[in-house]
Amino acid sequence: MSYQVEISALSDVALINLRGAKEALGCFESALEMEFPKSAQAVYSREGITVLSLAPDHWWVRTSIQNEEQTFNTLAKAIGTEHAAVTVVSDHFSGFSIVGPEAPLVLRQGLSLDLRSLTSGQCTRGSFARCGGTLHIIDELYHYDLFVESSYADYVETWFSTASGNVRVCDR
Repeated sequence: MSYQVEISALSDVALINLRGAKEALGCFESALEMEFPKSAQAVYSREGITVLSLAPDHWWVRTSIQNEEQTFNTLAKAIGTEHAAVTVVSDHFSGFSIVGPEAPLVLRQGLSLDLRSLTSGQCTRGSFARCGGTLHIIDELYHYDLFVESSYADYVETWFSTASGNVRVCDR
C-alpha cells in the first residue's frame, strides 16, 4: 500500500543544543532577541530561528546551516559566567521532513506517541522505529520534521521507504 506522503531529508538545518537554569535562559533570550518557550513540548519561532523546548532546562535552536556559526557564537558569548552549555549538534542528528495528508499514518507505524494529542507548533521526544527521535509538528496532521541520531539515518531512511509504500526518501 502506498501513502500520500513525501519524505525528504532535511539538508539545510543547523541544531544548537542549549542547557541552563533560569539565569541562563534570560541570557539566551536576550542574545536571540526572542522569548523562549517555558514549558516542555512548546516551540517558538521568529524569522530564521526556531526554539524547541525539550525540558525545563533544555532547548534546541533550529536555524539554517548558513547561520549556525553566528548563532552559536552569539549564544556562547551571551552566557558569560552562567552555568550553562551551548553545543552545536547539527552533525549528531539527521532530519527528515514528512509531508502529506497521510503523514500521521506513516509516523504512527513507528512512533510510540499518540499524534492526536499534539498540535502544530509543538515538539516531543520518543521512541521511533527502535531508535530515539525528536518530532517537531510543523502543521498538525500534515507536516512533521523528525530528527534521529545520524548513525540511524540510513536505517530510518529504509524504514520510511518500507512504511510509506516504497516511496524513496529524497535528497540524502
